[in-house]
Amino acid sequence: MFVNPNVYLYIGAVRVRRLSTALLSVALVGMALAGSAEACSCAPQAPAESLRESDAALVGRLVKVVPRGRFRADYRYEVQRVYRGGGIEAGRVLTVRSGRRASACALPRRLDHLYGLFLTRARGRWLGGICGVIEPRRLAHAAQQRPRRGFSSGARTACS
Repeated sequence: MFVNPNVYLYIGAVRVRRLSTALLSVALVGMALAGSAEACSCAPQAPAESLRESDAALVGRLVKVVPRGRFRADYRYEVQRVYRGGGIEAGRVLTVRSGRRASACALPRRLDHLYGLFLTRARGRWLGGICGVIEPRRLAHAAQQRPRRGFSSGARTACS
């Protein structure tokens, strides 16, 4: 009986190479799908439109982040400037509820940093996320572009 050991070594090396390639492909696809499943994506929107649609718009300095369970946190901002939002006053601390992780569109966590924020109000609480964060100077510019009362802009208003 003739047995050539080199043939078996070649076949074994091909199998190992194919198996390694298959495992690497599966791992890469898994990582790609996992990354996209957890990623936060924001629809593009003009700052002026965000200003119109938000319940509040302000510039605040992040002073503290307080975890509230596994998935949420309260972000505390010292309010510097209010462009929109009844009951919010400059100089006061405002609490905004958001997610804890970036994959859940959480607010940025850099303490002592100034942020422009577009917020919504629900169940007596201010809510925010990364999609509502803007540079303070861009928020100021959007607020300056806002039409004044008595001028027709073609923009949607509460009064018809």
